[in-house]
Amino acid sequence: MPSVLVADHEPEVAEMARRYLARARIRALVTCTPAQTLRGLADRSADLFVIDLTMPGLEVRRLRQVLAPGVPAVFLLHGGDTRPYGLNAAPAARRWLTRPFSPRSLLAAVCELLQPVPPTQPGHDDGGHGTLAASRREIVVNGRDVSLSRTEFALMSALAGQPGRVLSRQRLLAALESERGKRPSPRAIDVYIAQLRAKLGMEAIRTIHGVGYVLDVDAPPAANGPPARPAHPGQRRQREGMA
Repeated sequence: MPSVLVADHEPEVAEMARRYLARARIRALVTCTPAQTLRGLADRSADLFVIDLTMPGLEVRRLRQVLAPGVPAVFLLHGGDTRPYGLNAAPAARRWLTRPFSPRSLLAAVCELLQPVPPTQPGHDDGGHGTLAASRREIVVNGRDVSLSRTEFALMSALAGQPGRVLSRQRLLAALESERGKRPSPRAIDVYIAQLRAKLGMEAIRTIHGVGYVLDVDAPPAANGPPARPAHPGQRRQREGMA
């Protein structure tokens, strides 16, 4: 489970962020003072940091000293504030939000930084949910072969690469663009997800409203799913079940 350190001088805001991140299965630690924030950064006590730059007493100079360029961070500013010099980094490591911010926008920023789209691997095993056979664009679920379209397979590969973690629509769109050579419309993701759910006969792909989708490692197969049929002989050793 990924971890995030939320440093905010308003305890109620930090707690709201912690609860919202927890719903997406992201462990959040909370600090409300400059000393605790700098200590957490120096110790690298989390995978990602949400830092309130409006926190009284928090010096940007000290942040620059302890925050390496490659460490992912979401910075919070007041509207109209300029971004402090020395905290910018590659887009893959930095996001900026204006206070007051919505929990959904924070979750989306965190998910984008934590979860780059994994490449599609031949014969990818998704950790017990099923097995993807890239050469045939098939997935084995509960002993049955399910054929997927090229787009469905690319989408499932992205989700299966990080089961239990939320992937934003932007990340899924990037995965489809990489596979197809062109970017589909954002709403097309919803259509492809519906097609996958219908083919797989399960409720494993869970919607995180306003953010994206997650392959739920704890969801059981749907009782009214498509009938099972024998697996391909070469796939008998594949793991059973797609939670």
